[in-house]
Amino acid sequence: SRHLYGAMNRDLTGIEAFFLDFQCVPFPLSLILSQTAISNYQLLFRHLFFVKHVERRLVGTWLDNQAMKEFQSLRKSLAPTLGLRQRMLHFIQNLVYYMMFEVIEPKWQSMESTILRRKNEGSWSVDGANKGGGDSGQTVDDVLAAHNNFLRQTLRECLLTNGNLIRTLTKLMTTCLLYCDQMDLFVEMTQINEERERIAKEERKKRQQNISINSFSKKSRARAKTAMAARKARRGEHLERLEQELDSQSYKRMISRFNEVFNNNLKDFMEKLTSNGDERFQSYCSNLCTRLDYNGFISGSLKLDA
Repeated sequence: SRHLYGAMNRDLTGIEAFFLDFQCVPFPLSLILSQTAISNYQLLFRHLFFVKHVERRLVGTWLDNQAMKEFQSLRKSLAPTLGLRQRMLHFIQNLVYYMMFEVIEPKWQSMESTILRRKNEGSWSVDGANKGGGDSGQTVDDVLAAHNNFLRQTLRECLLTNGNLIRTLTKLMTTCLLYCDQMDLFVEMTQINEERERIAKEERKKRQQNISINSFSKKSRARAKTAMAARKARRGEHLERLEQELDSQSYKRMISRFNEVFNNNLKDFMEKLTSNGDERFQSYCSNLCTRLDYNGFISGSLKLDA
């Protein structure tokens, strides 16, 4: 049976267990895409898929938060919630960018250029015979070596070969998902989406009917004023629900606890990124550290050692 790559002691969810598989790889492609190579691709895919899932959930929470920005009186009460969500989103989005555009894309291009360069030196052959008239024959072993080097470097620089880092990263992403779950409950309890959909439906109905307040009859204008008054009353009730929930001690404790757990895990993750003595490890992790702490906010707020 398969387990979560972060080695956490719990059952897999559907998102975590989902992966792509090749049931039959034809020859001679099977020489390159061996079962070991496919397993490595599956590991990398699951990692990227799960990180993108966390990003998608946080973006959904961001969209829900936009519906509350019209209430200026809530800015102070919402600050801890929005600040925590933004730091989570900053972390996940920069992690995704780092893996996709600073690791996978350049490593793939490097592999392609290596294969093409060697191909131009002499035709590829399975047995090593020189069929292109070059100085030396190129074999499938050269393609295999370039491909294996790509996989090895990609897995290492995506942190998948470092068990300690992956466990901490998994804790961070799990904390983000739990936070999103709590925000979904908050949205459901305060009926944010219902009010947003009701307003959108009213606006859509007005556009469809092409109603202009200047062309209303006296009776139509009266109905419009009644609808506006009802909407204002609903807005007041909505604001009251939000204020009541945001000011509750249980909500404040929940946000404070998520903030504490996320900060602790982030500090642990950053310390492991920066404390490894391997120069090769430091060389490719420096880009990720720079992206995550580009203005020194994390190292300053979490009091990381320089």
